[in-house]
Amino acid sequence: MELSDLPNELLEKIFTFLPVYELVTVSLVCSAWCDVIRTLVLPKHGLLHVRPVHPVTHQLIAMETVLKEQAGRPFPWQNVKLTIPNEYLPSRPEFGQFFHQQGHSLKSLSLQCTQLTADILAVFPTLYNLESLCIVCESESLYGPVPVNVEAALTSLKALKHLRLHLPSYTILRSVAFLSGARLVSLSLERFELELYHLKPLLNDHHRTLRELSVRVEEMKPLLTMLNSYPELKLYRLNVKSAGNEDDFSDGLIRLYEQQPQLRSLTIGSELSLRAVDALPKQLHHLQELEIIAESINNCKALSELRNLRRLTLCLYDVRAWDETVQLDGVTELSLAVTFPLISPAIFCSFPNLYRLYLEDVDDDTLMRDIVVVRTLMDCMRNVRVLDLENFVFKEREILNDGVVRFEEMEQLECLKYSCRDMSDASLLTMILPNLRELYLTHCPNVSIKGIAKLVDSCPLIERLHLESNKRGFEDEGLELITRKLIHLRMLVLVNLRALTNVSLDAIVNNCFYIMELTITHCIGITLEKAGAIEKLSIVKSLKNLVYS
Repeated sequence: MELSDLPNELLEKIFTFLPVYELVTVSLVCSAWCDVIRTLVLPKHGLLHVRPVHPVTHQLIAMETVLKEQAGRPFPWQNVKLTIPNEYLPSRPEFGQFFHQQGHSLKSLSLQCTQLTADILAVFPTLYNLESLCIVCESESLYGPVPVNVEAALTSLKALKHLRLHLPSYTILRSVAFLSGARLVSLSLERFELELYHLKPLLNDHHRTLRELSVRVEEMKPLLTMLNSYPELKLYRLNVKSAGNEDDFSDGLIRLYEQQPQLRSLTIGSELSLRAVDALPKQLHHLQELEIIAESINNCKALSELRNLRRLTLCLYDVRAWDETVQLDGVTELSLAVTFPLISPAIFCSFPNLYRLYLEDVDDDTLMRDIVVVRTLMDCMRNVRVLDLENFVFKEREILNDGVVRFEEMEQLECLKYSCRDMSDASLLTMILPNLRELYLTHCPNVSIKGIAKLVDSCPLIERLHLESNKRGFEDEGLELITRKLIHLRMLVLVNLRALTNVSLDAIVNNCFYIMELTITHCIGITLEKAGAIEKLSIVKSLKNLVYS
């Protein structure tokens, strides 16, 4: 059987495994594939972002025109993100017409608005099949007027499972029997601190079905008391943060561990006591993701009992007591920030199967004074695929030390984010990384065409390149070489590269045939006016997102 003979149902399942941006190319193969992608695949898996500014030309678009065009599409969208630029758009007939035509098909909707008004809420009764809703309100007013039709609008969302609100005031949650007909699975009330009497009606109605909760509050202890008062509450993901400056809440947190042993993901954005940290491995045996802030971890061996742990984020004051014999074999992603200026290299020995490492240098230069730390870090991270050292202070003399593993020995590395204040060509000569797909270089003042030539020859598969903060190197000749040799380039970010001129724009236009994202900002040598630059770059047909300033 030929591929062209497959029924549409099988073609649909095959195409859903492709990234959305590849579907456009695949749809050009034949008219049959184009029909399947446009009528069956894109409406289900593509995200339509309706916004008032064109991503490439930067021209303002009349939102009424865009909404009218989308409302007349032959196939409905299922995932829509809508940016409402002003308070007048929701009162326009095109706004209501779009939702009357598309609302019944929407499964997820993200709204970004300056104020949640009655006109916006008036279209909610058309969203009776909506499963995911996100509302981001940019208003800074904490006590704006509450729309009069809130109850009718919100209670119409009978199919809603996922709710995410970023509002300056959550007073609307107090005035209605909120979503009494829905079965909420995940609830996220972030960005602004929430009063508990606004949260209580939600928990009263949905604690039996709720599995994911993210919330920001003034004090942690009252929140934990409230959560522990629901014996039928079974959370799998919990993300909580308080404003701090409160009494110890360890008792309430340990009780939460006991009542929620099924937790898979736990994020606590307030500093934990040693007692609360020590209780984690004893109660939460199924934990897969953990993010905590603590002074230190005395009994780090106990963490090895978390055999299902996959992602670990630690912000610690002190790790000098870390035991190098501790083995956390299951952890594949580690983010580490240490405040105390002397770090124990032993902590890098505890993660033999690490896939991704993010290291943050909280205390600036003092952390990297010990070459043993650098040597241990690079030696233990030979097999990582994503290494993020962008916020970590390396010095070239440390990475080039004879006793330190070089980048060329990290054969599996696919993404490198690297900051080196005194970087020269010598650093780039160590980057023989044939599998590298993403490279972020920041603060690299002494790089010349020699280092760039070696880089593009050694890393030919780079698709995403970010170059930032270089006052002397990275001239037009170097950028021309980069754009000509890196034929797989899809994203290019140029920030504060002062030696570049308008010639670099010509290099991008002539060589970057497949680039999709381009950012050029604070490059003072590129003097072409914005309109002229956009006109020149519009020749690149693959370009989807452009930032030029």
